[in-house]
Amino acid sequence: MIIMLIGPSAAGKPTLIQRLNDEELKYDKTQAVEYVGDFIDTPGEYVQQRGYWGSLTITSHDADIIGFVQDSSSEDCWFSGGINTKFEKPVVGILTKIDREDSNPKQGRSYLELAGCSTIFSVSSYTGEGIEELSLGMQAMVEQYKKSNSKRYADDYFD
Repeated sequence: MIIMLIGPSAAGKPTLIQRLNDEELKYDKTQAVEYVGDFIDTPGEYVQQRGYWGSLTITSHDADIIGFVQDSSSEDCWFSGGINTKFEKPVVGILTKIDREDSNPKQGRSYLELAGCSTIFSVSSYTGEGIEELSLGMQAMVEQYKKSNSKRYADDYFD
């Protein structure tokens, strides 16, 4: 399963990947689209500068699922309303940094709902809260997508 993470700078995409891969957590700024094992990590600037959205759309064809990452402590909303329709793959919302004192999960969730995410997971990459639910939930969504779209693709498309 290939997961593409999209979100603004400092939303926690590399840290989330490190947690999901059970790696040591360390700050790592994504400079370009990076393929990291089963993940596609995208720079936050690709969301913050609309001219890069075409690149995100094209890159999304390599993914099985798209994760919109929203920092729960940020007041900024970088996702346009209904932007999930830009992608042909399942899109899930991921609310990060829920362990922070300044976390505002209600506001962050509303941003992800505005973007078109009907499934939203709340996680803390530092404490590990919600990580297992996110991993299992994304796997289930991908399996359902593959099952419901099996006739649209060649037999070996999902290999």
